Amino acid sequence: MEDNHGYDEVRTMPVEYKPAEMELERRGSTDSKKVMNGNIEKPVRNGQDQPSGSEQDTETDSDEEEMPPLLKYTRLNKLPTNFFNRDSISACLFEDEFFAFGTHSGLLHLTLPDFTAIQTLKLHRSSILSIHSDNVYFATGSIDGTVAIGLLEDPSNITSFDFKRPIQAVVLSEDYATHKTFVSGGMAGEVILSQRNWLGNRVDTTLVKGEGPIMGIFTIGDIILWMNDAGITFCSIHSKTQLLNVKFPNDGSDEVRPALYKPHVHFPESDRIVVGWGKHIWMFKVSLKSSVDYGKNLGSILSSAASSLRAVPDKKVELEHYFELRLQIAGVASFKDDQILCLGFDTESKENSNIPELQVIDAVSGVDVYSDEVITKNYKNLSINDYHLGKHINESFTEYFLISAKDSIRIQVFSLNDHYNWYLKKGNYLKAWEVGKYAATPDERLSTGFKYVYQLLDDDEWECAVSFITSLIASNVKEGQQVDRLLEESRKVFMVFIDNGKVDCLAESIPTEPPLDRSIYDSILNYYLEERKLEKFLDCIHKWPLNVYSFQGLQDQLEEKIEKHDAFEDTYRDAIIHLYLIQKLYVKAIPHMIKRKDIRVLDILLTHNLASQITWRILDLVLLPYDDDIKGLNKLSLADAKQIFEKPMNLLVCNRHSFQTSKVVETLSSPKELRLILFLYLSRLSVIDPDLTAKYENDLIDLYAEFQKDQLLGFLKRRSNYDIEKAIEFCSNRRGFHNELIYLWGKIGENKKALSLIIDELNDPNLAIEFVKNWGDAELWVFMVSYSMDKPKFIKALLDSPDQFGKTYLEVIRAMPPDLHVDGLKSTLVRISKDNALNLQVSTNVFKIIDDETKGYGLEYRKYMTMGKVFHVEERND
Repeated sequence: MEDNHGYDEVRTMPVEYKPAEMELERRGSTDSKKVMNGNIEKPVRNGQDQPSGSEQDTETDSDEEEMPPLLKYTRLNKLPTNFFNRDSISACLFEDEFFAFGTHSGLLHLTLPDFTAIQTLKLHRSSILSIHSDNVYFATGSIDGTVAIGLLEDPSNITSFDFKRPIQAVVLSEDYATHKTFVSGGMAGEVILSQRNWLGNRVDTTLVKGEGPIMGIFTIGDIILWMNDAGITFCSIHSKTQLLNVKFPNDGSDEVRPALYKPHVHFPESDRIVVGWGKHIWMFKVSLKSSVDYGKNLGSILSSAASSLRAVPDKKVELEHYFELRLQIAGVASFKDDQILCLGFDTESKENSNIPELQVIDAVSGVDVYSDEVITKNYKNLSINDYHLGKHINESFTEYFLISAKDSIRIQVFSLNDHYNWYLKKGNYLKAWEVGKYAATPDERLSTGFKYVYQLLDDDEWECAVSFITSLIASNVKEGQQVDRLLEESRKVFMVFIDNGKVDCLAESIPTEPPLDRSIYDSILNYYLEERKLEKFLDCIHKWPLNVYSFQGLQDQLEEKIEKHDAFEDTYRDAIIHLYLIQKLYVKAIPHMIKRKDIRVLDILLTHNLASQITWRILDLVLLPYDDDIKGLNKLSLADAKQIFEKPMNLLVCNRHSFQTSKVVETLSSPKELRLILFLYLSRLSVIDPDLTAKYENDLIDLYAEFQKDQLLGFLKRRSNYDIEKAIEFCSNRRGFHNELIYLWGKIGENKKALSLIIDELNDPNLAIEFVKNWGDAELWVFMVSYSMDKPKFIKALLDSPDQFGKTYLEVIRAMPPDLHVDGLKSTLVRISKDNALNLQVSTNVFKIIDDETKGYGLEYRKYMTMGKVFHVEERND
């Protein structure tokens, strides 16, 4: 809270306004309010202390939507009591280093910006209407027709000038100490420039006259402006030329006279001028041009009277914006964000028309952004000219002062700290918490956050409360602020949830990082467990880290409940399975998982090499992925069975040294419906480790015949540990195993039996011929020929096959019964004859080629054998 020393209560009444689109965050309240030391209170209006019934409800709803005001007001109480009691203020001046207040009795009060008195001077016989300063000297103009000028450092040294007519305005030159020049004007209707000559006498020069009373005179740089019936006139001091004249707006009524209103001028920047006069606001821009040829003060006007300077327009003044307000203006000042603060009276409303109003308008659009009616002391007996508005900028902030004949009020923009306290007082703890990020200590803001939480609880907004606490914890933990206190306060709030049975909404959003007090989580889990809300119980233990609750005690409870074997046993098992798994207590989890037919147990056993722990649960493990009755296995196709039991088979085969083959075979041998699984097991194991299935190969023959007949022949060819005699007997006693029998007969050398089976049972001449060729036995070929002579199909196949033994065709033809009819025999014989003739011709031609080549080589050889060879012998001389 701010220091309130030196300030009293001020009442304000905000009026309806139209906020600019960009100013929505600065809207004022549409309800009446009271400001005491910067804190907003509801005033007592219409003689009623409290609203009743539906009015009270309406006011409550309005308060919930109410936005904080833009401005705050505090009454000044440091000023001397005679400011208002025995005398009243008639003019004000607010400078950076001092303030000046003129009174109706002609007194001038000089104070520091903190209102510490400097000196009080008696300067005039009646009201002071104008005060000006160049920060070295000050000047005052009075209704008594005099101008008083003094030195700020020695206020007692005063020089007075009598103009015989009331002075409305006076301004000093920028360098009064050098030129002793000032300009004044008033009811005489003249703008007079005055200067002391070298003899010390006052010399007056009239700059303008005959255009009505001079209502105000101001300077900016080397530009002078004044207001009279001709409007607002700007002149260049250097060139003595008029730069701009803006007429006072006339609505056609004789009552609209400029002299009825006091103009108010503010300089927000070095090249900007704001003029408030009547109901009108003008904003001007000055284009500055510097020149060493020109003087920079009012004193240059005198020397220019001798026409020694060039009359060159050295400045340009442009009207940027103009607005007409609903207020009669009593003061203007620049405000933040290109806005203007206006003091005035509402001309459109007869009710409370004598209550001063502060209005903030957009400097570009003229839109009314914010309005407050400020109730000052004795406001009913005051008029517009009894009010003044000043602005002062210190090192920390900007403040405004509303001064009336009987009152003085400081105006400040609502700060973040003000917003924070305002929301707190209104009970809007959420907004206070939001603003508190920038305006409160972490501890204060945390307290405010929990006030909002308890407010939500009072309103039965349980879900919103837990959501807010979650965000509160997240933000504070991230910033490392008040963590211990935060967690403790959160624990208290969450216990309220549990005590009121609001466990569901708490469990949905309760944070776990950082973990709260373990009792909170334990209470939630115990509640769900005892109330048998087991789905929510499972959801909690699945999403919460193990370290936030007492999991060991919870495991003991679940084990006890499982032993009761009630309707909820499966859910209890699911819960304890989860707890054991996240602790990696697989040995404890596995029995429960098998009971629940949890397929994950197979992966655990494979991954963590735990198969040796449960070798006695073979059937349970095998049937884990199968949900139907065992009798339903007979309906499964082999492909489906392979897919369903893939993991159990992987487990048994990969852990074949833990799961004894004999034990597995024994387990899967009965009931008979398990034979399909036994086949899957033995067939896979025989591929991975044939030695382990060697003694079960006879059984495998039976299993292959039953479940995968088309692979039996391959199995018989790959394996050799089965009993061939039993295999032959097995295949002989069943239909459709001819290929297997042929292989088995051939394996033991009974080729003729095998061939007879091919011929008699299969009636496949091509297979018979291939069988004989594979064995390469001529005797077997003769047997086949003789054995098949009564079979036209075989005779035809023999004649169509290549004659590898050189006399097959002849033997077949000779052995054929004369009366045997063979389809296509004639064409076959014709082909054979053609083939024989062609072979004979080919053989003859080959013989001829060979004979010719042989004869040529022989002749060549004989030629070389009968030739002599000449040797040249060199003679040697010894």
